[in-house]
Amino acid sequence: MVRRMGKHTRRKSGYLPKVAAGAAPVALLFAAPATALAIPTPTPAEVTLPLDHRVDSTFERDVSTSGDDGSSVVRETVTATREDFIAKEIAGAVLANDLAASATAGREEWQTETSAASRETETFARTGRHTLRLGQVRAVTANNQRLGQGEARNLSFSPLGGFTERRAGLGEGTSHGVWLADGVDVLSQHAEQVDTGLHGSFAGDLWGALSVRRSSGQAVDLGRVGAVGMTSEQHAAGQLAGVLDLGQQHEAGGQLGPAWGLVATGQSLGPAGPAGSIRGDLGVDHVVHAEGGTTSVRGTLDRPVSLGVLDQPVLGR
Repeated sequence: MVRRMGKHTRRKSGYLPKVAAGAAPVALLFAAPATALAIPTPTPAEVTLPLDHRVDSTFERDVSTSGDDGSSVVRETVTATREDFIAKEIAGAVLANDLAASATAGREEWQTETSAASRETETFARTGRHTLRLGQVRAVTANNQRLGQGEARNLSFSPLGGFTERRAGLGEGTSHGVWLADGVDVLSQHAEQVDTGLHGSFAGDLWGALSVRRSSGQAVDLGRVGAVGMTSEQHAAGQLAGVLDLGQQHEAGGQLGPAWGLVATGQSLGPAGPAGSIRGDLGVDHVVHAEGGTTSVRGTLDRPVSLGVLDQPVLGR
């Protein structure tokens, strides 16, 4: 006969070992005693949801007229906006979304005894902001879009003539940011814009233009240690007459402790011809400081340079 020595524990009906605490919810449901299913359901008054939801909408219309000495002016503006904000708390983290949109239409008309003119514009804008906060840590993502167009007309009766023009523009941008503890931040931004237009006269002349622009930037703030960042920008603009303007710029720099540095370059092509430049600024506080650059316009070079050691100038030009 074998006897087992040791401490004995009496288990009740429906007992679940600790190892089953991480089991699937379905398995826990079937393993639980029948009395667990008889827990009364709380009423809506006893339930509190950590949810904040707000919606705000507006609609405005403004019309004004005026006249003096045989002239009349009519102005009308219609604006509609909507904002939708929602925030929710999950396991100590707060997630918030803020969306906003607006549409605006405007009309202006002028009339005199010898001329008549009108102008109409429509614009639409949308922005979104998404925020996640957990303690002192915060992350934000934002975006925006813009769309607009306009048209203008002018007619003269004495002498007979006039013109018409039409413009359209589109823009988009995004930004991201993370704010950590002890003043450490990480930021990024990007934007693009396109504009175009046509201009025609009563005599049949036609002008057109196109403009494109792009920019971006990134930065890292290391608190007391220092910070580094860089930016970039490109643009192009042209006309049907053949005038062209191209350009780009880049910058990168930072500061770590007592040392700092900055480097910037630029290139352009315009009516004056091609041009380029590069410059830099490097140094350590009260130890050494060097600054210089090169600029070229139509083949002419300019090289200013300066150097200082222990706060005393050594080389300058």
